[in-house]
Amino acid sequence: MEFRYFRDPEGFALLVDSPQPCSVCSKVGVWFDTGGYPGINEIDCICEDCLKSGKLIDLEIEANQFYDDDSEESVTLMYKTPALPTWQETAWPLVNGEFPVFERIASKQDFESKDDFLKSFSGEGQEVSEIEWLWDRLPEKKLNSYKDAGDVSVYLFTLEGNKYWVWDAN
Repeated sequence: MEFRYFRDPEGFALLVDSPQPCSVCSKVGVWFDTGGYPGINEIDCICEDCLKSGKLIDLEIEANQFYDDDSEESVTLMYKTPALPTWQETAWPLVNGEFPVFERIASKQDFESKDDFLKSFSGEGQEVSEIEWLWDRLPEKKLNSYKDAGDVSVYLFTLEGNKYWVWDAN
């Protein structure tokens, strides 16, 4: 599975637990769990092909929330990209007018140091001193799946070789 803004959907997208028919085309497989996707309609899951082709647009269901400016990028992010594996509605960051790629839920191994971690914070409305405690909550080992994450998750993004992150707590 390859997506423009989501690096590792097999490891970090929310998937159904067992093979099911895609709610759009009925093809059976382990697909994206759409239970948390907001919208006018509700479906249980969607296959990679239906998601990539934008089938959520006609269903008026958003995988990711962002201001829809009708640009190709915002449409791709909102309707053609797996949702972030968050507990709450976490907005996809925008960096210098561009969407970064979601890499993974971060661990300490994803950063050179605590300073590198703090410099990469992309949240607004918070001071670095308010989030220093997150460094101590990061797992020591690199995560292979969102299922390995704890009650506090740091969502790592990259854009043009730079790291950015936002966080969420259960």
